[in-house]
Amino acid sequence: MTSGLRFCDLEAWQRWSARQGAVRALASRVRHASRPVPPPPAILSLPAEEPTALVVVDMLTSSCRAAVAAPVSRMNPRTTAVMSRIPEAVDMVKGGEQLAWRGTDGLPNSIDQVLTLGSYCELAGQVKPWCHSRDIRFVVAQHGLITPWAPPLADGDHFLAWSQSDAEYQTEGWSSVTVDVVGSQMMWEAAALPEAQVLDDRPVMLGQLHGIELGRVAEQRIYTGFCTQHGADYRPHPNEADILSRAQHGMMRRAGVHFETSGLPLAELGRPVVSIFSTGTLEAAQRGLPAWVYHPRPPDWIRDFWTRYGLSQLGSAPTAPPVLPDVEPATQVARIMEE
Repeated sequence: MTSGLRFCDLEAWQRWSARQGAVRALASRVRHASRPVPPPPAILSLPAEEPTALVVVDMLTSSCRAAVAAPVSRMNPRTTAVMSRIPEAVDMVKGGEQLAWRGTDGLPNSIDQVLTLGSYCELAGQVKPWCHSRDIRFVVAQHGLITPWAPPLADGDHFLAWSQSDAEYQTEGWSSVTVDVVGSQMMWEAAALPEAQVLDDRPVMLGQLHGIELGRVAEQRIYTGFCTQHGADYRPHPNEADILSRAQHGMMRRAGVHFETSGLPLAELGRPVVSIFSTGTLEAAQRGLPAWVYHPRPPDWIRDFWTRYGLSQLGSAPTAPPVLPDVEPATQVARIMEE
């Protein structure tokens, strides 16, 4: 196995991430220059009684929902508070009051644990120093597959990992970080759904042009070559809506690549799934669809990634469904937050 994260210092990672996102940010400003939308206010939603746990919801994508929102429904509703800019997340708490977020001075002293996606996120980053100064456990839930460019943990974090190998990879070099292996709620929920049926043998290649791990030009060549050689359709990631991605889509179409734009979930689409390193490959395998990974000349970190998650290369047997824990991950997270 190769070494772990490229960055061990969060500030260094944030500077690097900002540089990598400069083009996407510029494209976004160009698209929305005439109608800038300020972020909604952050709200602290308090329960009926004094809260002992705070859940900070910075994002509510499907993976983030599984990681930090699903456990809320398993936690004590009378002692669990939520902070977020997302109305749906704020409304998960009933019976108390909702207050405008005015900084950590307004946080109840009764809180003894905080669940987050990590201090690289805006609101969680504001709460982290408050937790550190009061010796309050700051819990970070894994919400996706980990690449070498994932944001690092911070001093004193308690990491909730999907697997032991992920725990070792994410915490390498950290002596001040503690870990619980809880599994993936996202995979647990996928396994609970009916098995998908293959309706069409033509594969779908899952796009990741929006990512920062591989160069856009190199990825475009891989996607174009794979789709034209294997009769596959390209399925753009929802985040491939910026100007640069759309320009690349145009070049791919002119090269003969067909696009899958139905918007149907992969399980309903009923086609084999291929990606370079997308979470969708594991989700498809969990639902029973044939799923593989592909790269014509994979670098060492991608080979390590494939091994860590049990992803099968195209040409071999399909990826096996991930092994699930005995206890539902959201339930296990709730238990940890109420220890």
